[in-house]
Amino acid sequence: MTRSLSRAIRVLFLTSALGLCAPALAQTVPSPKAVLGHDPGDDYYLANYEDSIRYFRALAAASDRIKMFDAGKTTQGRTMTYAVISSASNLASFEKYKAISKRLGDPRGLTDEQARELAKSGKIIVHIDGGMHSSEVSDHQLPLALAYKLLSAKNDAEIDAIFDKVILVLWPTLNPDGQDMVVDWYRKQRGTKWETSRTPWLYQEYVGHDNNRDGYMLNMKESQVVVAAEQTYSPVIWYSQHQTAPFPARIWVPPFADPVSSNISPYMRIWTNALGTNIMTRMQAEQKPGAIAQARFDNWYAGFLDYIHVFRNTISFFTETAHDSATPMTTKVSDFPANMRDLKAQIMYPDPWRGGEWHLKNSVDYMVTASMAVLDTAQKYGETLLYNRYQAGRDMVAASAKDGPAAYVIPAGQTDMPEAASLAQLMLSHGLDVLQIDKPALIDGHTYDAGSWIVPTDQPFAGLARELFEKQTYPDAILDGTGKPVDLPYDVTGWTLPMQMGVRVDRVVQPLAPELRAGMRKISTATPPAGAISGTGTTFLVSRRVNNSYRVLNSALAAGGKAVWTSAALKPGAAPEDAIAITGMAAPAMSKIAADFSAAVTASPDKLSGPAVRKGRVALYRPWGSNIDEGWTRWLLEHYDFQPKSVHNADVKAGLAGKYDTIIIPDMSAPSKGRPGDTAPAPDVISAYKGPLGTLMDGFAPSQMPAPYAGGIGKDGAAKLMAFVREGGTLVALNNASDAIIDLFDLPVTNILKDVKSEQFFCSGALLAVELKQGASATAGMPANPIVMFERGPAFAPKAGFQGEILASYPATGNPLRSGVLLHPEMIQGKAAAVSVSYGKGKIYLFGFKPQWRAQSHGTYKLLFNTLYPSTAQ
Repeated sequence: MTRSLSRAIRVLFLTSALGLCAPALAQTVPSPKAVLGHDPGDDYYLANYEDSIRYFRALAAASDRIKMFDAGKTTQGRTMTYAVISSASNLASFEKYKAISKRLGDPRGLTDEQARELAKSGKIIVHIDGGMHSSEVSDHQLPLALAYKLLSAKNDAEIDAIFDKVILVLWPTLNPDGQDMVVDWYRKQRGTKWETSRTPWLYQEYVGHDNNRDGYMLNMKESQVVVAAEQTYSPVIWYSQHQTAPFPARIWVPPFADPVSSNISPYMRIWTNALGTNIMTRMQAEQKPGAIAQARFDNWYAGFLDYIHVFRNTISFFTETAHDSATPMTTKVSDFPANMRDLKAQIMYPDPWRGGEWHLKNSVDYMVTASMAVLDTAQKYGETLLYNRYQAGRDMVAASAKDGPAAYVIPAGQTDMPEAASLAQLMLSHGLDVLQIDKPALIDGHTYDAGSWIVPTDQPFAGLARELFEKQTYPDAILDGTGKPVDLPYDVTGWTLPMQMGVRVDRVVQPLAPELRAGMRKISTATPPAGAISGTGTTFLVSRRVNNSYRVLNSALAAGGKAVWTSAALKPGAAPEDAIAITGMAAPAMSKIAADFSAAVTASPDKLSGPAVRKGRVALYRPWGSNIDEGWTRWLLEHYDFQPKSVHNADVKAGLAGKYDTIIIPDMSAPSKGRPGDTAPAPDVISAYKGPLGTLMDGFAPSQMPAPYAGGIGKDGAAKLMAFVREGGTLVALNNASDAIIDLFDLPVTNILKDVKSEQFFCSGALLAVELKQGASATAGMPANPIVMFERGPAFAPKAGFQGEILASYPATGNPLRSGVLLHPEMIQGKAAAVSVSYGKGKIYLFGFKPQWRAQSHGTYKLLFNTLYPSTAQ
């Protein structure tokens, strides 16, 4: 034996021995208090995001069992960072274990035996995060406590086993911007009567609480970062924190209630139930009462960011823990709902909480217990869970041939190709394979042009394509035997993306033959045909049927061009269509704009006539409080370069006439109870229950919010708003804001759904068909029968003296429902869905649906855009 070989063996032996002794030699790591001056859960203390990262970096400096990774940037520019915690040897081989988990997630080319061997050789990766709803403050305090518990443990058999078999990916928060906002607000209000009030603005830029409704659409930077990162480390379990539990329970855990999507693997549903049961068992063992399951929480809506991963065969779930404040509170049994005061055990609430004091530390401790239950389950059943991940993907691939369809085609050559490309890109962003054909191909009896995109379903994540492309049919169990609704949905029930986006998607029934696949190539990016100018001339025409035509228009106007609305044939032999004619632009400048927005531009020697277009000065009313619809609207208008200006109550009171051309009032309905388990409306938003008009006029009471955030527009603001329209301005009211404007302006319009009970009419969010008035300026560029998102909105009927236009109506016969659930459609048959009303020299638009809903309803954006140019408002 050579000396070098002998030395290598001695080094290997020593390394192995040290590895075996690692638990006994656990490093000393600093406590949160040693670094931050407080422990997570201390009364009246919250760590902000910078504090969290500082503590995690201190842990990483002291221990070789934690590594830090940067994932990307937030909307406000903060770096999203996460920690990976496991044994030093596991961390050294993290890339290997990521690859194993990712390979098991894609069963193609694997046999069952090969998958079993991979599962044996792998380590289970578990994602736990500090939540995304930053107002739920225990969420982002939990990771500090959990990291310290794990890394400071010595001679703890359970934690040693976890370090050996589990790799924990721990995110301090999924919403760094919001954590800083919420903590800063709490610190400033600490000791005042507004100590437990909410921030008077959205805690995530644009979307606030709806950051958990962006799971499949990925509009927000944070959503994009999180979903992209998740696909790099391929967790088997994804566990996200939320608050608050259904009162008076202390923590909600799975199992979920029905209904649940059939596009999810049964393995995911079964293991979600098992994890929830294990959490509840551990709560009982640690004498933590108040755990509840089911309680109306279903898994129907696919848009939750903490749930979308289930379609990539990751067990995805959340828990909801009580009391989202650092300020303690005391609750008596007499404060409980009447049906919970008897404290009797229930099947899904086996150990009721009996009231008493509750502190932030109680919430953090419950979250630590739940997290430890998840990690313990993972280490005990890691090999089985890894193999089940393979089985889930294997069965999804097999379902393509068994259940169909074989594929979906997004055809080239359709009306709005940039939107078609964005839908194909969305599939790629979620990890699905997308193919493209380079020459015309006959697929399932239809000839598709070159450039068409194909999404095969013989792939492991195909359930997501089915979930997003097919119509939703909500189970009939929503009604009891008498036809009365029970267990009503808490979010939208239909979201079919081709319908929302106005994009054609075809189902392919026949399997894709090998020779057909040979003519397809796998792509990594979906791009529409390059924007270009065809023809010659100095008048440039773009179709108003394409959403990006408004970006072209706004860019051209900003560059000094001029434009008119017109009707023209954009291709030889084509019928005339709604178009924009742009002049005053040099061809190179126009070519750049066309390329920037993938626009097909037709150059013409003719000078076309029509109403002149001027870019409107757009004001978006921004009430104090977390108005999510305002945020989505602002994001959309900025995205299309309308440059909206936010106006607050003081601005309205000061007068807007002459400063703006159009004012948009976002949806101002009373806050719903939201997703069961989401943060319930707090006392500081009670003013919203006055109804839309009360919210607009009165806002927050001084006892609810400090100045200058208290109050609404008041009588002075109302008078200025009416004067603005009377003098020629345009007012746009979205969804339930229409109610406020009808009442405030005393318009000759009735909301026929006002105060209607759910047993008379119910639609929490579904896709409905409407009929548009053709030839109206507001409906230009739209098809005659688009599909709109109706979400607890109004429907209109004109009264005597009505002067205006009915822009959209529900069909007089038949059910307008196209996806989701709608109870008693007869209530809205023949009723108006959108109207314009003349008022003095100006005009008011009332929308009974959301044309810009969650930046998803691309197919109806134009109904809003058309109201934002002065010439269309007269």
